[in-house]
Amino acid sequence: MSSNSIEKLRTILKRKATIFHTGGRRPLDSLEQSWIGRVTVALPAEEQPVDVQGNVMAPIMQLYLPAMPFVPQAICDVKLLTVFLSPDVLDHEDMEGYMCIREYTSVEDLVEKDFGEAFMHIKAFPLFPELIENDYPVWDGEDIPEEYGDALNNMDEEEPDYFEDIVEEIHAVHKIGGYPSFIQPGIDFGEGYEFMFQIASDAKAGLNIVDGGSFYFAKHQNEGIWRGYFDFY
Repeated sequence: MSSNSIEKLRTILKRKATIFHTGGRRPLDSLEQSWIGRVTVALPAEEQPVDVQGNVMAPIMQLYLPAMPFVPQAICDVKLLTVFLSPDVLDHEDMEGYMCIREYTSVEDLVEKDFGEAFMHIKAFPLFPELIENDYPVWDGEDIPEEYGDALNNMDEEEPDYFEDIVEEIHAVHKIGGYPSFIQPGIDFGEGYEFMFQIASDAKAGLNIVDGGSFYFAKHQNEGIWRGYFDFY
């Protein structure tokens, strides 16, 4: 198997991402600190969101994007992003109406708010970002786009193993940018949607999404609409 062919495919596939480490350091006493299990601010007129059934959504994540070493182009103008989820979100395959993502292009008018504790008994922890230069997609069989599948098959006589020969590491952690670390194959957010970030099961924060799963969030490139999905083992 040609090492040059493998390296060429790696170069084509790899994307930058910011991954997050939970805790381990003292949090900053600043809005520039990102959190899992906590949302601290909103606009003065913004109340705690409710789901389509009228249940109060709980805070789950707050990200200060200017402190990130990388963010996708589609949200590069966003300064702060907050995430709320319904306590019933895991009961519905379609997350529409059971999630709320708020984007702020300025933090000047934000005020402190007490949104209570996160659902699922998540412990609030500060998140510390790290740049990843080589995030790779999790592809399983039919997930591989045709053009890349052809490239894999035509490398040489021996068909390479995608995970052993191509992928260096799968970052199935809290992440912004890069690729979603899907557990189940065959996932498609729909035409015009681009993956933005994921919230993963986190032992330190006490977050277990059913069975080691993750929440994934994509944004429509033109309409700005968010779509969510979750899967698990």
